[in-house]
Amino acid sequence: MANLKDYPVQSRKCGAHCRTTGRPCRTWAMPNGKCKMHGGKSPGAPRGQQHPNYRGGKYTREAKQVSAFFREMRRDADVLTATVMNRHGLRPVKAIRRKAHVRRALAEAKAAAKAKEPK
Repeated sequence: MANLKDYPVQSRKCGAHCRTTGRPCRTWAMPNGKCKMHGGKSPGAPRGQQHPNYRGGKYTREAKQVSAFFREMRRDADVLTATVMNRHGLRPVKAIRRKAHVRRALAEAKAAAKAKEPK
C-alpha cells in the first residue's frame, strides 16, 4: 500500500483514498474538498426522525440544549443559595461550597462587601 507522502500534492484534488490500491482520488474537488463521488454533492445524512438509526432522541440537538439549560439553572441556584446563606451568616453545605463557581461568587460578594464598607 502506497503512502500519501509518495504522491505529489495537487491543488484542489479530492484526496480520498481507494480502498484497494490506497492511491488518492485524482478527480477535481468541489468546494467542500471532496469530489462528487466521495461526498462533495452529498448534504449528509438526514437529521432527526428521518434518519434510519434514530433511537428516541436522547442525544438530539434539542435534548442537548435542554440539558445545558438545566445545568446552567442548577449552577445559578447553587450560587444564589450560597450567597444568600453567607449574607445571613450561615455556612453553605460543603457539597455546594466546594464548587468552583460558588467559591468564585462568594469571593466576589466578599470583595464587594469589603469595598462597600466606609473607611
